[in-house]
This record gives sequence, C-alpha cells and structure tokens, in this order.
Amino acid sequence: MTNKKLVLGIAAGVAALAVVGVICHKKGYVNFGSLLDKAGDMAGKVKDTLGKIKDSAVAEADSMIKESKNIAGKAIDAATGINDKASNAVS
Repeated sequence: MTNKKLVLGIAAGVAALAVVGVICHKKGYVNFGSLLDKAGDMAGKVKDTLGKIKDSAVAEADSMIKESKNIAGKAIDAATGINDKASNAVS
C-alpha cells in the first residue's frame, strides 16, 4: 500500500467517524466529548505509527546510501587497479 493510499484511507475513516458522530449526537446516542476523546486517541496512534514508518524509511535510506558509497568505492578501486595494470603493460 502506498503512502498516498494510506493517508486517503485514514482521511476517509476520520470523515466517516465524523459523520457517524454527528448523527449519533443529534439522536442522543453518544456523548460528543467521549467521541472526541476516542478520535484524539486514534489520531495519536496514527501519528505514532506514521512516525515509526518515517523513521524506518529514513534508516533504510541511510543504509542504502552507505551501501551505495561502499560499492562505488570498490568500483573506483577496481578501475584504478585496471588502469595501473594497463599503464604498466604499455610501459
């Protein structure tokens, strides 16, 4: 699932809860304050989850950057070795 779909899904869920909350509040089924408390708790959990996803993505990107630099260094070393051999062969 892409981040865009995740955000759209969360937004749709929040919108649906808002509609249900308004309907239930008008009919007297729900105390609107408790509904807001639950929505706030859910928003906090979503924020924590998204923060963890972000931290994981940043860590993975850093790891890939380090690995890419390592591979590039090895390639440069190999190319330098080949260049030295070619220079010695010509001499």
